[in-house]
Amino acid sequence: MSNDKTSSTEEQRYTASTSLSSETSSNLYPAAEVIPLDSDNLSVITEIASNGSERLPETSEQTNQPLATSLQSSKDSQENVDEVSLDNMKPTPEPTVYFEDLALSDDVLDALWDMRFEKCTPVQAKCIPHILEGKDMIGIAQTGTGKTAAFLLPMLTLLHKEPHPADAVNCLILSPTRELAQQIDQALQGFAYYTKTNSVAVYGGNDGIRFEQERKAFSQGADIIVATPGRLISHLQLGNLDLSRTTHIILDEADRMLDMGFFDDIKTIMKQLPEHKQTILFSATMPPEIAKMAREMMHNPVEVKIAVSKPAEKIDQSVYVCRDSDKTPILKHIFTEQPPERVIVFVSSKQRVKELNVILKRKGYNCAAMHSDLDQAERDVVMLGFKQRNIDMLIATDIVSRGIDIDDIQMVINYDAPRDPEDYVHRIGRTARAGREGRAITLIGEKDRYPLSKIEKLLEKKIARNPLPEGCLPPEEPAEHEGRGKNHRKGSGGSKGNTSNRRRGRSEKSHAGSANNRGQRKSSPTEDGIKGQSANKQRHHRRRPNQKKSYSTNNSTPSQD
Repeated sequence: MSNDKTSSTEEQRYTASTSLSSETSSNLYPAAEVIPLDSDNLSVITEIASNGSERLPETSEQTNQPLATSLQSSKDSQENVDEVSLDNMKPTPEPTVYFEDLALSDDVLDALWDMRFEKCTPVQAKCIPHILEGKDMIGIAQTGTGKTAAFLLPMLTLLHKEPHPADAVNCLILSPTRELAQQIDQALQGFAYYTKTNSVAVYGGNDGIRFEQERKAFSQGADIIVATPGRLISHLQLGNLDLSRTTHIILDEADRMLDMGFFDDIKTIMKQLPEHKQTILFSATMPPEIAKMAREMMHNPVEVKIAVSKPAEKIDQSVYVCRDSDKTPILKHIFTEQPPERVIVFVSSKQRVKELNVILKRKGYNCAAMHSDLDQAERDVVMLGFKQRNIDMLIATDIVSRGIDIDDIQMVINYDAPRDPEDYVHRIGRTARAGREGRAITLIGEKDRYPLSKIEKLLEKKIARNPLPEGCLPPEEPAEHEGRGKNHRKGSGGSKGNTSNRRRGRSEKSHAGSANNRGQRKSSPTEDGIKGQSANKQRHHRRRPNQKKSYSTNNSTPSQD
């Protein structure tokens, strides 16, 4: 009997506590009966409180009002406080958006699953729905925000869902440089692995055989062409390419194409396209020329703008404008003035990391290299030594520009300026953490001038210049920039064999090495794939579950640009 009474009391207490909770709390306990707070049930609440460990007062100590009136007054007062302090509150973080929440095709989602991509970046979450709806769109976003996936994923879905002629170019992607075209093409290979989409990458070169391969690929039809404007103009002038049935065009880094003298080429290409098409434009900035072109060639475009992160205010930023051959002597000069204790030196490639690490070790510096050739165990050993102060200096690629959690980095040195300004922000963000002060020095050689201009444009300020140490000469003045428009296309292209019409599918025939296949992809979207299995078996082995899962590895988002 005693147990029944105790159980009854506990049930009443649970019900009463639910009645005093918010609507969110009531949703957490849907089985509980919510008792409205009024004069009829006030006695019940008081009785329950008397049986509990924390007794509720029957009157307010300050106002001597009944409990219900006091609670209501307190609630009104709290609402007023919240209303007053609302302006001082930080904006609520945007909710996490998963790729499976978007209307992407199953083939695309399967490829994302294989690559362990689960969450969207902000630019992907905002742009993908608009592109899937077929709207014209302007995306103001920096390189490094994930914009490549933001237009490739919905485009692959649209080409999968909508009917389109097999012998026509259905989507044209223009990029300013060969390097960016290669990056887009590589990302496309992974995202389109399970689709039957075929693509052609066209980014220049003087090889006649390669030019002929491109022409044949065009004649057989290509769902997607990734091209630099100059090379594409050459094919158009020779009649190798018909864009009259192209239904989608994407201009990536439009402001950079403007800077490089491709503006007239873009206008010429746009005239070859049909009137009714979807136009997507991405640009880090919006100069007047780009804005005017957008108004002329786009129909009621949706504008998506992604805020760019800025470095911490306590970072002392400066640059040395020098010759490439003087970078190592300047590095030694910096360490003479300020001996390295907690320093990260960022270098553009793993080969240069290895070379610089050897040079500095020979000079007696306590340093270690960090790059992608190291396996995970080797990386862990290096990072542990750096964290425990057994290593003074880390020579690294951008592999450590994000995600490392070390609060007392003394200085960051960019031995090579990053190509993307966002990478600069992430690099120097390793110092001046947790309210500390830090120093960031960038060595600007002949090849680093354009990246420096992009960095300063992003920061909206000019970075302080340091005087060169004795014995170092100022760099030679560069020749006047001539652009790479239609009159300057010679020598603008890539290497032999980088272009093929890639047809990828899931049928046994398409993965069996048939002579009819044109450059089919033979590896899975993952880096290594599953050895010894056909693509169909690989996909079956890794097929996405019907519900979301948390990955055992660190989740990442496709931010390749």
